[in-house]
Amino acid sequence: MMAFSDQYPPGGGQRQQAQPYRELMDALAFPVVYLDSSNCFLWLNHAAEDFFRNSFSILQNSNLDRIIAADSPLFSLIRRARSSGASVEDRAVSFVGPRLGLKTARVQLVPIASRNIAGLPENSLIMTIQEHSVAEQLASQNNFKGAALSMSRMTALLAHEVKNPLAGIKGAAQLLELELDKSQRELSAMIVAEADRITSLLQRIETLSSDMPVRFELVNIHEILDHCLKITTASFGRHLEVRRRYDPSLPDISADRQMLVQCFLNLFKNASEATDKGNVLTVTTSYSLTRYSSSQITAKTLHLPLQIDIADNGSGISEDIRGHIFEPFVSNKSGGSGLGLAMVASVVADHGGAVSVQSRKGATCFTLNLPIAGPAKNNSRKTSQ
Repeated sequence: MMAFSDQYPPGGGQRQQAQPYRELMDALAFPVVYLDSSNCFLWLNHAAEDFFRNSFSILQNSNLDRIIAADSPLFSLIRRARSSGASVEDRAVSFVGPRLGLKTARVQLVPIASRNIAGLPENSLIMTIQEHSVAEQLASQNNFKGAALSMSRMTALLAHEVKNPLAGIKGAAQLLELELDKSQRELSAMIVAEADRITSLLQRIETLSSDMPVRFELVNIHEILDHCLKITTASFGRHLEVRRRYDPSLPDISADRQMLVQCFLNLFKNASEATDKGNVLTVTTSYSLTRYSSSQITAKTLHLPLQIDIADNGSGISEDIRGHIFEPFVSNKSGGSGLGLAMVASVVADHGGAVSVQSRKGATCFTLNLPIAGPAKNNSRKTSQ
């Protein structure tokens, strides 16, 4: 089979004519891939080699399904492009594979008809890939954070309003208790006790929802993770097999311990609800000196060297809500409030980090990227679940 680099530009007739075009596409910062009618690689630029973590010499004439899981939505998108004969685009396509890991990208597919361009195979197409950046994650999660903060303030207001009639109920029960005989006082005492319990719960909600500053201190991320995993395996996650893949060289970080505990418990609880007995929860930590991101929010370069991956092999997140999973009131669970992951996004944003998710059936991974030092100003706010 003739490679793309040997035959492009179409109609040129000479190999040397292809060289400027190939070098031009190699200079592009985003991946460009040329596929034949069987989804075999005919050509890819340097950025695509980096994206797929394979060289062109290895991938040439190999089928795409050897790199990406066969049930990926990408293949249905490819079929749609070929059947329609028109360019199609998806802003959030999951790429999952043993070498790739889990990635999300914007994909555009452009069919190339042989009747229009001489020398190119029928039903071939060009695929461009623009991977989602950490900066994009930061921009979206700051929106989620604002919504979560407004939501928490509304919760605090409701809690305050409920406490007033509750105090009246308790007072009425105490007055009735004075006039009741001994056999009936047990019921009035139960009303008083339950009113006290609900009041205590409401006070806790008000505390969590208040605009309290993030309390930065040096913490060990592995100690926090182990604490949360201990709670998980003793309660809602008893059915899970837990695997830890920690980088022992990680330094302590500047963070609010209680907020991170709340954040990780929400992620572990989500994993437990999406899995069955015998499924695996894998927690991985890693560190990279070269992990940087340019923030569109602050116009600064962010250093996010600490990465925590929380992966499970459960049912996955529905494709129709995958791009909105960190928004308040969006839930993958029947009867779920959709507040837990909004809180996660808010907590990570308060720490100057980024959170993302990649998911398909049998493989879901939440990735948190955090700085080693906390933000310069200690003015972030807490939010509740």
